[in-house]
Amino acid sequence: MPSLWPNAVLEYIAGNNDTSSDIPTSDNIADICSTIRSGTKGWGTDEDELIHALGNLSPIDRYRVARHYETLHEVNLVKLMKKECGNGSFGKALQLLACPIEEAEAAVLTHAVEGMGTDELLVYTTLCGRSRQEVTAIRKAYLDLNDEGLSAKLEGELSGDLKRLIMMILDNGDEYAEEEYDPVGVHTEERVEQDAMILEKAGVDRFGTDEDALFSILLKSPPEHLKQVNYKYVDRTGYSITKSLEDELSGHAKDAAIHLVNMKLKPIDTAVQLIEKSMKGMGTKEYHLTAAILRYQSLLHEILPVYEDKYGERLEDRIKSELSGDLEKLIVRMIDYKPKI
Repeated sequence: MPSLWPNAVLEYIAGNNDTSSDIPTSDNIADICSTIRSGTKGWGTDEDELIHALGNLSPIDRYRVARHYETLHEVNLVKLMKKECGNGSFGKALQLLACPIEEAEAAVLTHAVEGMGTDELLVYTTLCGRSRQEVTAIRKAYLDLNDEGLSAKLEGELSGDLKRLIMMILDNGDEYAEEEYDPVGVHTEERVEQDAMILEKAGVDRFGTDEDALFSILLKSPPEHLKQVNYKYVDRTGYSITKSLEDELSGHAKDAAIHLVNMKLKPIDTAVQLIEKSMKGMGTKEYHLTAAILRYQSLLHEILPVYEDKYGERLEDRIKSELSGDLEKLIVRMIDYKPKI
């Protein structure tokens, strides 16, 4: 599964902390820190300066700014954003932008389980369809931010098939880890046929559903292999894997499993639909929108034209019609991010 995070971030997390000039930057880090300092010192807060400084940073630049600002001023940037801008939608969005990406995603999960009830949508969209390296980094960041590990917390918050799927994703071993694609030695035509048959027997060909077998294949299959398995599954049953999941599962488990498959088979379309879902219906789910834009930041150059083609308007215009004030300005600046490709 390709990572949603740029390679520079993955290398940094893996221990390669050389953030030298060959890693793309958006602006001079010292200047950005100076802008943040200017926007927060004295009486009142200059929200426009914070939006300009934090809204358009690349994931690796967020590492640099967070670390450099704390070194310069002995103030944690997330805590500063909370102090200056509060815990409303705008303040929480700035807090997510004021820390490294794995800490931001861990904060999203913390938000999903705090208070009464659990936001299952935030949980499964954060964890399903992610690379092993991303999940490991998010687990570690969550433990650093909270008093208990992510697996222990979610085991108590979730139930049923959704809990089973998420626990398999968070498993520390290699049992459910996605395999590296090898069409010659591993992911052969015979393996495609075998996995399609197992999926069929786990679902439509028996009374009840063997969720462990079903989830195991979905998690372990690299996208290239799962695409071929899906073709074979259609040949065998007459419908796709996602249609089978709609029939065999229910509730959040169904939605999570479909999201997992779609992130492997059509990640751009899936991200587009999730972003639109956060704005659909009565009232925009502002935190969900912020989390989605942040999560898919490195794909925005592909997401924007697909969104416009699918919904007939630019994402920027859709956001402006749904949001207002500082949050609108911040999210619009976030989607203006242009990665170095």
